[in-house]
Amino acid sequence: MDEITFLAEGLKALNNAAVDLVLKGEYDDAERAFKTVEDMSRLFCYEEGVGMARVSLANLSMIRGNISEAVDHIETAIEYFPSGDGKEEAYALQKKISIAALEAGIEKERSGDLKGALELFEKIIHILNEKRAELVAAEIKNIKQYLGNGEE
Repeated sequence: MDEITFLAEGLKALNNAAVDLVLKGEYDDAERAFKTVEDMSRLFCYEEGVGMARVSLANLSMIRGNISEAVDHIETAIEYFPSGDGKEEAYALQKKISIAALEAGIEKERSGDLKGALELFEKIIHILNEKRAELVAAEIKNIKQYLGNGEE
């Protein structure tokens, strides 16, 4: 087994141990472990490891209810997966996260948190399919006009 394979296996094992921590509800410890995986992957220029860690952090952010943070993590993950199954899985998760963010934005708007809705809508508009993106773009414009910082 060469050094890169050995490193990759070790980082995957640490990532899996962090997943076990998530299952136990030990989110802070899991987050630290995922960040260690990411840091070590960056140190050794193991891009897939960075992607793997960020997918895990995106899932953890979703569990914690921080959708905006999940969007950031999954977008970083996609950048680091060269191709193949990991990238496809990251795209699938990105789609789920974007739909959750859209729903959360709609709920924020309903409850009067227009700035929160705007933040989420702006963060995901580039991810949405064309039809949804058109609707969200119109809503972004409406919110900005209502808040007084839109284009007339």
